[in-house]
Amino acid sequence: MNANNSHTSQAVAPSQAQAPPTTIEQATSEFRAGVTAVLRSWSALRTAVQSQWGGIESQAKAEYLRTYILDAFDYTKASSNPKLEINELEDNLAIYMEEEFSVALEDASERDVANIVWQMYHDCGKGNFDFARNIVLKSLQVTNNARQEKIVVKGADGESDNEDSDDEMMDTGTGATGSSSEFASQYLFGCPPGETISSAPKAPKEKVKPIVDDDGFTTVTKKGR
Repeated sequence: MNANNSHTSQAVAPSQAQAPPTTIEQATSEFRAGVTAVLRSWSALRTAVQSQWGGIESQAKAEYLRTYILDAFDYTKASSNPKLEINELEDNLAIYMEEEFSVALEDASERDVANIVWQMYHDCGKGNFDFARNIVLKSLQVTNNARQEKIVVKGADGESDNEDSDDEMMDTGTGATGSSSEFASQYLFGCPPGETISSAPKAPKEKVKPIVDDDGFTTVTKKGR
C-alpha cells in the first residue's frame, strides 16, 4: 500500500506543477506591449515624430500606425492567421513612412520592425513572452538614454528649451517592472495635440496592382498623394 501511494503521489506531482494555459487576454497584452516598444524604439519613426515631419498630426499618425498593426495581428479575430503576411507588413511600413512622414527608408529598418512584430505575434500566441518582454526592456533603455542625452545638451548650451511634450514622449511611466497592459496603454510619443483626432490618417496603402485589359495590355496608373 505504501508503495502504491508513493507511486500515485509521484504521478500526480507533474500535473500539479504545470503552468496554467495562456489566455488570449494575456497574449494580447504582452503582444501590444511589444508592438508599443518596437515602434517607440524605431529611430526612423521616433525622429520623424520629434521633427514633426508628418505635420501637427505626427503623433497621431504614429498612434494610428500602432492601431493598424494591432488590428492586423489580433488574436481575438475569427481566423487565427494575421491579416498581413510579413512581406506585406514590411511594404506597408515603408509606404506609410514615405507617404505620411516623407521619409524614404534606406536602412531596411522596416524589415527589422516587421520581423520583430511577426516573431512576437507567434511567440506570444504560444505563451512565450520572453522575446516581447526583451523588446520592452530594450525600449526602456533607448528612451532613457535619449532622455539623458537631452539633459546633457540642455546643460551644455545653457538654454531652457520647452520640451514638455518630448519629456512625456520619452517617459514610459512604468519602468522595467510595470505591467504589459500599463506599458501598452501609453501614448507612443506623447499625447497628440487636442487629445482626440478629428480625422484619423488614412491606413497604410497596399502596393498598387497593375491593371490588365482584355487585350493583355497593362494600364499605367499614377500614384496619388
